[in-house]
Amino acid sequence: CLLLVQAALLGARGQTCNLLVGQYHYCQCEMSDGSGVIDLSPYANQNGQSALTVKAVTNEVEYEYDINLCFALTSCGATSQSAAGCQERTSDQSAWSTGDFTTAGFVVESNDVSLQFINGEDDRKMVIHLQCDENANVINPGFRFDGEITYFVYEFTLTTPCACPTASGVCGKGGGGGGGGGGGGSNKSSDPGVVGIVLMVLAFTAFVTYFIVGAVILRVRYEKSGADLIIHKAFWKEFPFYVKDGVLFTFSPLTNAIRNRRSGYSTMDK
Repeated sequence: CLLLVQAALLGARGQTCNLLVGQYHYCQCEMSDGSGVIDLSPYANQNGQSALTVKAVTNEVEYEYDINLCFALTSCGATSQSAAGCQERTSDQSAWSTGDFTTAGFVVESNDVSLQFINGEDDRKMVIHLQCDENANVINPGFRFDGEITYFVYEFTLTTPCACPTASGVCGKGGGGGGGGGGGGSNKSSDPGVVGIVLMVLAFTAFVTYFIVGAVILRVRYEKSGADLIIHKAFWKEFPFYVKDGVLFTFSPLTNAIRNRRSGYSTMDK
């Protein structure tokens, strides 16, 4: 019922883009002409942090606009608990909701598809025009403030490949669509901790292989046995002393400086 009322208020006509069921319900829709699904889930943070931010000056006053699709922003002013967008005056951090995330609705007018929100503070509304660009960056999309076109109606343009309808219905971390959502892909890079563990395992494997292959060669080719099977035995015998010398060489300037400071004077070259 709410979406029907919203559609009437916002003047939706002709073709529609219907919200899908699932985790990213408020930022995924399926085009009624069968061209595919628009998935804006990469710009939805479940932790309530802003996914899209832009600053703009209106009547010589600077404002910051923070937007999080699908989920409410963590905070926006003293009263809003479900803001999809937040208008903050940078001079004193006064903030107002520009739309309730649960009122999200996709509106199709001619060649323009927009995501619109209503029920912001003092009846503020927000319109995000979606510009399909398959060559744009998903993680860092083009996002601009178009202005307060009419009183308390704030318009933006989001340029991203996620605004292009796709048959897969997946753009970034969202996905599933249609039958109730799903895991989908991910924009996250490999976990540095995992990479470090893999490198350590490879280094350890190479180290062990070095000794095993060396021992086999010494045994088969040179008929060595016992401790003589350790490849480059002389080097490894002296290795602890090499480490000791390296540590002393590295830290000797520091220890000398501390010693000189404690004695109350520093040595001078003659």
